[in-house]
Amino acid sequence: MNKKAVLAVLALSAAATVAHAQTAVPALDTTNPAGAAPSPASPASPAAPAMPTYPSYAPPPVPLIQGANPRLTSRERAGLDIAAGWAGSTAKPATGAEGTAMFTFGETLPAIVCAPLFVCDITLQPGEVINDINIGDSTRWRISPASSGAGPDAATHVLIKPTDAGLTTNLVITTERRTYVLKLVSHRTEWMPRVAFTYPEDVQREWEAFLAAQRVEQNRNMIREMAVQQATVLPTGEPLSSLDFGFTISGDRAAWRPLRVYSDGQKTYIQFPAEMAQDAAPVLVGVGQGDTTEILNYRVMDDRFVVDQVLSHAALISGVGRHQARVDIKREGGR
Repeated sequence: MNKKAVLAVLALSAAATVAHAQTAVPALDTTNPAGAAPSPASPASPAAPAMPTYPSYAPPPVPLIQGANPRLTSRERAGLDIAAGWAGSTAKPATGAEGTAMFTFGETLPAIVCAPLFVCDITLQPGEVINDINIGDSTRWRISPASSGAGPDAATHVLIKPTDAGLTTNLVITTERRTYVLKLVSHRTEWMPRVAFTYPEDVQREWEAFLAAQRVEQNRNMIREMAVQQATVLPTGEPLSSLDFGFTISGDRAAWRPLRVYSDGQKTYIQFPAEMAQDAAPVLVGVGQGDTTEILNYRVMDDRFVVDQVLSHAALISGVGRHQARVDIKREGGR
């Protein structure tokens, strides 16, 4: 058999094998089990609705605060107790002008309640200048400055607005005078329109100024009393109203010439200049008719001669001859 015949026989054999396989194994009918009678043809079913599509799942955002609380030492607990005692003080604000909640600075941790869509106004001390402002939650709280007045009485304001209710944070305001530490709480409807402070050091300064003014006034009154006393009482304590100054002083201009001569009705007082030396003091004599003289008894008291009688005519004599100095004292009867 030649080569062409062989190839023809092989081709016919392969075709017959394929045809046998297609007729020997019938196609599997999944709608009619084996041995069951074929069911009559049913009308065509409507097309199944398209499956809805959903967005891909996204995990919830991770909370801002993570991690477990650390175990605190006794020293750290002691610090917390101090802070809690200050923050938990029962001291309440007082009522100020125009409904202002007045906190005493440093007495407790002020808690300021604000509400969304409203503005809380914190007014600082007049003339106080802000250095810096820091807030714990700068995302959900809005802080802005403002001012009122002019000159040294100008006041700085800190305006606070939360973006939501149920928020709690803290605010630290540093100025050139002090540091404010505040707690902020946001409520849905409740809020404090105005907040301000009283300052214990200002009260102390006011009391000190008041007491200083009182001391000045007391000194003024004392000076007035001394002036009146000097006008009505001699340095020796003798009231002028009971003294008789009706004496004339005449004669030489000696260094010891008396400043004044007066009587209290029983004694005569001759007052000399304070700088007069005791060794240069003159001698006191009484002068009678015919210009006769007699030495009088007297005693020296500070810058005065005290004579135990009311003089009518006396003379003070120092030196002898042409170097003698004489001053006459005469009572003229006046006061």
